[in-house]
Amino acid sequence: MINNIQTDERAAHVKEDLESISLASYLGVPIILENGELFGTLCASDTEPYDFTEKEIESVKRLANVLSSVISQEQQVTLPVIEDKMKLLDKQAMVGKLAAGLAHEIRNPMQTIKGFIELLFADNKEMAHYHEIVIEELNRLNKLVSDFLLTTQPSAPKKEKISPYELLRQTMYFMESEFHLHNIEFNLLAGNEPPSIYLDPSQMKQVFLNIFKNSIEAIEENGKVDIELTADINWVTVFVKDNGRGIPLSLVNKIGDPFFSTKEEGTGLGLSICKTIIKEHQGSLDIENHPEGGTLVSVRLPINAGKF
Repeated sequence: MINNIQTDERAAHVKEDLESISLASYLGVPIILENGELFGTLCASDTEPYDFTEKEIESVKRLANVLSSVISQEQQVTLPVIEDKMKLLDKQAMVGKLAAGLAHEIRNPMQTIKGFIELLFADNKEMAHYHEIVIEELNRLNKLVSDFLLTTQPSAPKKEKISPYELLRQTMYFMESEFHLHNIEFNLLAGNEPPSIYLDPSQMKQVFLNIFKNSIEAIEENGKVDIELTADINWVTVFVKDNGRGIPLSLVNKIGDPFFSTKEEGTGLGLSICKTIIKEHQGSLDIENHPEGGTLVSVRLPINAGKF
């Protein structure tokens, strides 16, 4: 307790600091938890010199004891919950590693099987139809395994300094025919062109191609997709807004989870891979329903991230 920092010798070494925040008197009572640990201090202060009364001191002490009891009880409840969640995460991480290893091992014999099937069907024209079905299913399975491996064991980005605007423009060029095929209007909007940043062009094109395809599938026909590019001092943000059917509220939080898809033939790995790639770029991806209808996807990428 310091009633007056001007006259109390204990405050001499911090006098200037206390004066800079207009503190002239101070009362501090430690909050000691039930296990004996110091949690913090309950403080009372005044901008003028003040003589704290015994009644005021006792009131602050009682309040510190109440806080100690509440915090101790809360920790007794939350710590076991946190520990259980950590154990679950450890189990999930172990299962993920096993699944990734299994997927890697599956892919090798699949190539051998595909080769023998090609050989078996080579001279049998009557079975050509079945040959196409088997090869198509094997290719689909191989893509699923490859996508799963990309989700669990992503390759490190090979970054180079490029213009986000130019990257988007090139990606939209690849998608132009699909937009026109479904009679969908698409626009790239940008104010001042953002600075060039370090990105892996191939990986980021994969991200935006996936997002654009999802927009087309959500609209189906006769719609509109706006791609807006913005930047501030720290981030470049790409907003992709469509006027499609949006996402059911019950499913919003599941979008992007591995193996969850609203499409009949979807694997649920497309957006999961996108999230993994963007995370490797120290960025973030958010998906939400737009207030005016449709879906809004936001991709945020750091301006100051280095090449490595």
